[in-house]
Amino acid sequence: MLSYFVHFMRAFLPLALVAGMLLPALRRSRTGEAGRRLMGAPAAGLAAGVLTYLVALKLEALTASRATLFGLGLTVALAASAVFLARRRREPGSLACWTALCSQAALAAAAMFSFLAAAGEEALSATAVLNSELILNLGGILIGFLGCAILVPVCAELAERSPSRRLSLGLFLMGLLIAVPWGADLLLALMRLERIELTSLRLSVVAKVGKYAHLAPYGELAILAALAILIWKGRSLPEHAELAALEPAPRRKTKSLILRETRWLKSALYLCVAIAAVLGFYDLYASRPPRISTPVRLTPDAAGLIRIPMAQVADGKLHRFSHLTDDGHLVRFFLINTRSAGSPGQPRIGVVFDACMLCGDMGYLQNKNEIVCIACNVRIFVPSIGKEGGCNPIPLRHEVTGSEIVISARELDKGARYFSEVVSIKVKDPVSGKELINLKAPFREEFKGRIYFFENEKTLEQFRAAPERFAGADPARNFRVQGYRQA
Repeated sequence: MLSYFVHFMRAFLPLALVAGMLLPALRRSRTGEAGRRLMGAPAAGLAAGVLTYLVALKLEALTASRATLFGLGLTVALAASAVFLARRRREPGSLACWTALCSQAALAAAAMFSFLAAAGEEALSATAVLNSELILNLGGILIGFLGCAILVPVCAELAERSPSRRLSLGLFLMGLLIAVPWGADLLLALMRLERIELTSLRLSVVAKVGKYAHLAPYGELAILAALAILIWKGRSLPEHAELAALEPAPRRKTKSLILRETRWLKSALYLCVAIAAVLGFYDLYASRPPRISTPVRLTPDAAGLIRIPMAQVADGKLHRFSHLTDDGHLVRFFLINTRSAGSPGQPRIGVVFDACMLCGDMGYLQNKNEIVCIACNVRIFVPSIGKEGGCNPIPLRHEVTGSEIVISARELDKGARYFSEVVSIKVKDPVSGKELINLKAPFREEFKGRIYFFENEKTLEQFRAAPERFAGADPARNFRVQGYRQA
């Protein structure tokens, strides 16, 4: 429900705000029928957005369609801005009215396409029948629609009470917040379609805009809140003595106007705070990927073995551990009793790396009685843990001796390259023996999947000339690309 509400608001919030800000100008235009025109233009844009998305989906051309739609939208927006600037000293006439309506249509088409593209990555419901998930998701869309519908008259009231220069500045800033992400999406689409050359500068611009694009709705709401606050601070209220001197009817009318204005301003601020709070909750908490529990760091004994009592991990819960290799790789692994609770016989403990051969090292988490691969959200059949294949965690060789599970540090070291996390530790240059900090060493070299660190280029070249001489008998490490290796 929440994700659909957020997708809807991010797509349609600019449309609602701009429509409200333009409504007073359309009312003052000589063309008349402002309300009907303001509804007709976005309706045509929404229909165009739906049609464009369906055709793009059928032809498998979402990127090309997005580029075309956003390119046309930017062109229309620039044309509308040019007309607006050219006629800024005149009353809004038919040309300004029609350019504003075209801008609304372009915004509506892009908003509908963006929403459908975002919603298409999620399923409204996992089944084809009516269920609570479907109702909640549709409810999120409905609440988003009602929020945008309420914002239009609120923005119109604020625009009516704002000076023209202040309103023009607000529209300009709103246009920037809309145009910059559109331009970045258009640039990315053109590079994907190989219509323009892929360069580091262009890719950097797209990456930076994409990183902060989710903040655009907060900026749009801030513009609306700023208009409300400036009106609040700039209004001149009559003194109590002035009100008392008025006749009863004019006094009631003045109080009514003040109360009406206050309610509109408070409504605008409350709406901004409420929408920003929901978006913030989604961005900071609800949309964050699940995180694994902190693993318990284990150290091997003098024989290079890690011993874990079976009774400690026989409760059916996921027990996560870690081991630090000599070059700083943090190797995670977990143990879990794969035998169902209440089943007769000894516990059957699955011992595996906390990494997937297909998805990488994001790890696994336990959700009630299910083990879930975080990267792809696949539910793992618990009795199959310890066997290779699919999204199952990578098996870890071990031995069961009496009431203990024994894992060799050597076997853990072989799986170090399954994991990307490296922590800062002290290491030695294999040639000179000088002590270094692995993350600060000036030179490094990989050999058999193991990282070696060097104090200078001279020792590095000596190692490269005869790596077997300095690496010793350390076994080669495994890579995910090699697949699972039995022994």
